[in-house]
Amino acid sequence: MTSGALQIGLILVFVVGLGAYAFTLRDPAVEQRSSQIGSSRVNALPIVNVVLPKPIAREVVVDLTGTINARSYVELVPEVSGRVVEVSRALRAGGSFRAEEILIGIDERDFRFALDQANAEVAGAESNLLLQQTEGGVASSNYALLHPGDSVPALVAREPQIGQARAQLLSARARAAAAALDLSRTKISLPFAGRVTSSTAEVGQMLSRGQSFGRVFALDALEVNIPIGQTELLNLTPAEGRAAMVYVGSNTTETNVYPAIVERVAAVLDERTRFSKLYLRLTGGPELSPGTFINAKIVGPTVPFSYQLSEAVEQPGGHLWIVIDDKLVQHSPDIRNRSMVGILVEAFDYGQGIVFGRVPSAFEGMHVRTMRVDTAP
Repeated sequence: MTSGALQIGLILVFVVGLGAYAFTLRDPAVEQRSSQIGSSRVNALPIVNVVLPKPIAREVVVDLTGTINARSYVELVPEVSGRVVEVSRALRAGGSFRAEEILIGIDERDFRFALDQANAEVAGAESNLLLQQTEGGVASSNYALLHPGDSVPALVAREPQIGQARAQLLSARARAAAAALDLSRTKISLPFAGRVTSSTAEVGQMLSRGQSFGRVFALDALEVNIPIGQTELLNLTPAEGRAAMVYVGSNTTETNVYPAIVERVAAVLDERTRFSKLYLRLTGGPELSPGTFINAKIVGPTVPFSYQLSEAVEQPGGHLWIVIDDKLVQHSPDIRNRSMVGILVEAFDYGQGIVFGRVPSAFEGMHVRTMRVDTAP
């Protein structure tokens, strides 16, 4: 066989084989088997649950815990010495008192005598001043008759004596005012409503000036002290003036919920925990006990476009998985708040959804199938 005939034979074999291959491609059975192979590969991809949250405006609400404290305590200290003749029933440990209520009375007889004596001295000083002025006036008139046109000398007009009498009158009036003040101090009251933490006063007891006999605090001095981390504090910035609700006890009923205002933020951080501290002022003047444990909700700024997500969407490391073009893509959201209902994040484009729950052996770019879940994140 010649080489030309051989080449022609090879060409014929190639053409016949090509035709047979084309025939197999048109064969429905072959096409079905190819489709089944492709479908099985798609079905082999892992299924991930995804959520599709809608962005809405939400307020940042931070849940915190703290205690009720009294901003300061007031020591009960008498300003005069004397024997106790009256003690209010409110002046007992745990007692409550009104503003200007008389808490204790000291025997006032000695102070009344002192005031009467001081008033008598005032009357004597007034008489002496009037006498000196009258004598000075008469002497000045006589001098003018004897020395027409001449100025009256100061000694003749008794100006030094008049000045001395006027000073004595001022001194007597000051002593009378001091005696009246001491008399008023025999009745001890306070300009605020408050509660008593301790008291040793009893009828018949001798009190000394400057000696403490009890301690109280004002109701409007109650405040809430709440430790807060730097992240939560940043989410509330500016924190001053924020509205809050304080919950006392285990139940959040109307009887133990109190409105409050964030009044100030600690100037320094705690050296051990690196936490700051919020000071809340309770409104309405509730009678609560210092040391009471409380829960608080502080309302922060509004995030105009945000997602409220379940913590189940958060993956190890703090990131989220989102699905774009059937592939896993890692995303680190801007978390604005963490609470019992989940995490509040700034809205973002999540493609086909945010993965809900863990994905075993997940990696960036992994092909997946998505299944939407109805779980409200």
